[in-house]
Amino acid sequence: MLRLRQIWRIARWGVVGVLLPLVVVTHLTIVALLVWPFDADDLVATGEPLVVLDVRGEEIATLPATGIDRTRWIELGRVPTIAVSAVVESEDARFWDHGGVDGFSLARALWLDLKEGRYGGSTLTMQLSRMLISNGQPRSVGNKAREMLLAVRMERAVDKHTILEQWLNRAYFGNGQVGFDAAARFYFGKSATALSDAEALTLAVIPRAPTGYDPLKHLDATLRRRDYVLQMLVARGAVSTDEAATIRATPLALARHDSINHAPHFVAYAVEQLPADVRAAGGRMHTTLDLQLQRTLQRRVTEQVAQLSHMHLQQAGVIVMDTESTGVRAMVGSIGWSSPGGQINITTRRRNPGSALKPFVYATAIERGDSPASIAWDIKDVTGEYFAPNGIEHGPVRYREALASSYNFAAVDVLDQIGVARLMTTLRAAGVGELPGAPNDYGLRLALGAAKVRLVDLTASYGFLVKDGKVGRARAIDHVEVADGRRWVPPRTLERRVVSPATAWMTMDMLADPEARRPGFGMELPFDLPFRIAAKTGTARGFSDTWAIAASNEILVGAWAGSVDGAPTQGLVGMDAAAPLARDAILAVAAGAKLTLPKRPTDVEEIEVCATSGMLPSETCPRIRDYAHRGRSNELEIDSWHDASGAISYPPRANGWLVRTGGRSAAR
Repeated sequence: MLRLRQIWRIARWGVVGVLLPLVVVTHLTIVALLVWPFDADDLVATGEPLVVLDVRGEEIATLPATGIDRTRWIELGRVPTIAVSAVVESEDARFWDHGGVDGFSLARALWLDLKEGRYGGSTLTMQLSRMLISNGQPRSVGNKAREMLLAVRMERAVDKHTILEQWLNRAYFGNGQVGFDAAARFYFGKSATALSDAEALTLAVIPRAPTGYDPLKHLDATLRRRDYVLQMLVARGAVSTDEAATIRATPLALARHDSINHAPHFVAYAVEQLPADVRAAGGRMHTTLDLQLQRTLQRRVTEQVAQLSHMHLQQAGVIVMDTESTGVRAMVGSIGWSSPGGQINITTRRRNPGSALKPFVYATAIERGDSPASIAWDIKDVTGEYFAPNGIEHGPVRYREALASSYNFAAVDVLDQIGVARLMTTLRAAGVGELPGAPNDYGLRLALGAAKVRLVDLTASYGFLVKDGKVGRARAIDHVEVADGRRWVPPRTLERRVVSPATAWMTMDMLADPEARRPGFGMELPFDLPFRIAAKTGTARGFSDTWAIAASNEILVGAWAGSVDGAPTQGLVGMDAAAPLARDAILAVAAGAKLTLPKRPTDVEEIEVCATSGMLPSETCPRIRDYAHRGRSNELEIDSWHDASGAISYPPRANGWLVRTGGRSAAR
């Protein structure tokens, strides 16, 4: 007896250490239940689908509610009886008896966890608690305690039928479907009330493991689970043996029944711009998209990929914007939305743009005083920091021809004069991209597309050509009529100035000059239209990315064609693959009318220069007319390349080019 007392004196503190926390937790729980009652209004579904409309009010898509869709809510009495029985029997057999937390089930789950692995002990009420407060969070002791407390509070506030109805409308059924009725419509294309017993029972087992019991991917596993639950129902007398046999023999017409989405890339792009509370509430989103134009370009992009697939063209995309507002009127991110790679939106992917960055090189040079008549040296040894053993040289050429014909060495020469840092400043101001890193990270190859940019950003940035040197960001949403009665309008970003109106116009005029394109690209080009259009193509190294961007007073168009995985095409260039798509978009918008370009600003004057040297003409040099900043022609020197007989004597930097091309060496 004495020994027992001694043992108790030692052990009692351990007992106190175990029981005291339990007593404290019990008291706190009782206090919480008394002073913190559950508000049944917290169970009211508030979400609605988001209806996406085009600029004319035509429906583009209807997106399901992100939370619980009150328009798809189904009352417990309308859910097939067999589904309700299956849920209770397989998930929480003592549902009608416990008060929210089932101690027996928790103890059993703990024992099985220790013995065999992970087993759940959550009641349906606890599972509903998880859906309300910790859905998507990792399971932990803390979260489990919160779920248990909420479950007890709910059981004191609402009846069992309400809890079961809430569970059936909030459970996740895989493939993005929340709620029994949404699942019925997705998997079987019918409402929950129209389901057969076989269909209803199949749906009822999915929430147990939405991925493992996905009937579209793992039908055998789903049916094994269904038949197991069916046998449980037979054993409990809820289903007869004959009814069970009929259910097993009933064929299932399972398939995806996605809601119609006529412009999935655009819709995803627009929805990303919504605040979380607006998206969750749902409503009607009015966008800038022209669905008629969208359909036309979707067909054309599909045709272009098919026509050039033999040259290893994999994908293509097009974006069209309104010039004044930069509202997106069409966005084709790729072809074959449901096919592999089809969900990639190429207009928002960062890719190398090739020569499509060259307009910013020349605009930066003209902004500091040069003109379309200035000379660029299109020679391999243009600078000690850059030498390319391959490529065609054109010698000294005016900016106009060098840009319109996309001469690579000339662009490198101009960039070498203005500096990489200055070009990066221009590109960032234009919204082309963030361009992370320092100038040395890009070097002179930045003129040839060394930075990765997005088609949507580059297309919007070309707006400086036709908007007096200013650019705006692409926008997709006009306004949202939120389901809760609010009206949400996206904040407008101010346009940014990139260059002066004079510089913008001269750069635009060079890109819109069809004759200046001829030396580099030849005749019968995609941009030879009934009206002038400012346009530029680009081709990345390896021929995996081809680009075409065009601008007018009315629209901005960007097109991409190539291979998403970076595999080379068979020598396709921008003028062959992307430019035809840009042309077709232009003509589709024009619809027989003529698009226009800005008028020449008053601070741009017409000048006469020597066609060879870009200087003021001497008596013997060929003359040509071009444009310059008003008053800057007075700063030009008289041509010194031609002697009295008209013979040309090039500057010394032409020596290497003359030797390589078999010409006469420079005399000075």
